[in-house]
Amino acid sequence: MKWDLTDKALASDFVRAVEKLSGQNVSACYQCGKCSGGCPVLADVELSPNRVIRMVQLGLEQEALRNELIWCCNACGTCSSRCPMGIDLARVMDALRALAEQRAIEPPRDAFAVWTFYRAFLDCIRRFGRLNEVALMGGFNVNSGRLFANLKKAPWFLLKGKVNLWPHQVRRIDRLERVFRRIEEIEEAEAQ
Repeated sequence: MKWDLTDKALASDFVRAVEKLSGQNVSACYQCGKCSGGCPVLADVELSPNRVIRMVQLGLEQEALRNELIWCCNACGTCSSRCPMGIDLARVMDALRALAEQRAIEPPRDAFAVWTFYRAFLDCIRRFGRLNEVALMGGFNVNSGRLFANLKKAPWFLLKGKVNLWPHQVRRIDRLERVFRRIEEIEEAEAQ
């Protein structure tokens, strides 16, 4: 892959924006590749974590914000624990995702399904306090535009008692709602 580097790229406002939003010094990365060595999603994406960091370092904003890794990263922390410079790459990926959303950059097609599933999962947890398979798959199917996906399998799962149509809601769901609101407040404060 060939990247077009300009003088602007080497003194980039993009690098400063990512560093401010993530609270990480991405300029300290010296490309050892240890983050990529342990990444569980590396087999399913085109670019490795260290290459994404390199794009940020070089000020390649469009390339960094349009790659699928920032949407597919599961924030497991393996990369962060392996980094000899102490860079929390999961926070950098979160910052890149937030910048892409601010700039209305859509995730690539394959990454869109991952991000839609992630949002459906969080919505289910927020609403019920625990996972409900029917609500999760319903939310995912509606938001991904695959309304009737897995519909043939549903009767078998219901008859065998593998899924429950009626979700169980935790008691004191208001406490969980406060946690979600507090996280949203923190994210809004960090974005400013």
